Amino acid sequence: MDGELLYETAAITDYLDTVVASNKFSPSNPLSKARMRQIMAIIDSYFYSPAITTIVIQRLIVPSQGGKTDEDAVKNAIAPAKTAAEAIESLTVGSSYLLGSELSIADFYLIPIFIYLSQTPEFDAITAQTPKLRTWWDEVNKLKSVNQVCA
Repeated sequence: MDGELLYETAAITDYLDTVVASNKFSPSNPLSKARMRQIMAIIDSYFYSPAITTIVIQRLIVPSQGGKTDEDAVKNAIAPAKTAAEAIESLTVGSSYLLGSELSIADFYLIPIFIYLSQTPEFDAITAQTPKLRTWWDEVNKLKSVNQVCA
């Protein structure tokens, strides 16, 4: 990038997909590409904060450092996380990956959140009404690359 500074996940992933992967991880169909960006926006705007910043931090990080989980914060984060997961569910096509038979940036956005969130007791409640996401998670969780990163 010739010394240029680039920040924000959406900008970085778009740049890398274009420059390194020749747009391999962005659907060529305009509607599918719009859905990918829609899922990314839902994750950034509505899912990440309750799922990671609150639930995962309170359930996994705080206790690992000797602290006590803020149960009220966790309880209050479940509904917004569930709503966001259900919004993503409504955009998911229900095949191997979120948008079809090919991995997209949307999958890469959601995989790390599910890696951590699935380790919390709240995961089942948040994903109770998202059968396509549960099936998706069962499949992507078997990917060699996901297992290597999580090892």
